[in-house]
Amino acid sequence: MNCKNCENSLRTDYSFCPDCGAKVIRNRITVKNLWYDAVERFFNVDNTFIVTFKHLFTKPEKVIVGYIEGVRKKYLNPISYFTIAVTIGGLFLFLNKQYFPEAMNYGFNSIDMETLSEADKVGQNLGKEFQKYLADYQNLFYVLMLPFLALISRVVFYNKKEYNLSEHFVMNIYGYSQMSLCVNLVYIALIWNDKLLYYASGINGIFQIAYFTYLFKRVFKLNIKQTILKLLLFLVVLGFVLFIFIVIGTIYLVVFTDTFQQMAPK
Repeated sequence: MNCKNCENSLRTDYSFCPDCGAKVIRNRITVKNLWYDAVERFFNVDNTFIVTFKHLFTKPEKVIVGYIEGVRKKYLNPISYFTIAVTIGGLFLFLNKQYFPEAMNYGFNSIDMETLSEADKVGQNLGKEFQKYLADYQNLFYVLMLPFLALISRVVFYNKKEYNLSEHFVMNIYGYSQMSLCVNLVYIALIWNDKLLYYASGINGIFQIAYFTYLFKRVFKLNIKQTILKLLLFLVVLGFVLFIFIVIGTIYLVVFTDTFQQMAPK
């Protein structure tokens, strides 16, 4: 028999082609094996998704440094892992828009707008608009943030020359995907309760900073003093980058939308 993918000869007892690595398919398509194939392709074979998810918490340096140094089979590659994270984020966004449209508005809905000054009302409405845009373009925001995070970590670890910018990108895509998965899974679990979701979103930033601190500590083998200094430098650089994003976002709302006109007092 021949491999259906590369057409090289195969022994009849082979389960995988020794030349191209493709799985030998002998059965006709059924609903069961079609579903199995889809799940296997999405999460990769041999439960590599579960192993990657677990080890990014317990020993992230094994996943990240391993991939950088050539380990390709033991863990899910960063692009596939990021794709799964984006898919889960899209699922949360779908549920939010279709079934729980007020889920992300608890922080704003709990404020009595009538007691606020006009300036505070404008600030609250602007916050709603920013939240709406971030939700609508969540996946695009993820993709755009990754190069900036890679650049920030390269700047923060300027004295660590063993990893280049592309390898910092690998570190950040793994870390960012891990946090996105965790956060969106929690959001999906709490989407029915806008109050709990509000509290969860409130600690989201702290959780992500804590995880990235832990991740880089393990990858670069930092001691406590080095970890604290790098964290402070990271927060300063990240704060500057976020400030630039906020300024650009505000300019966009002012110039290209009628947001401020809608928020103006009647």
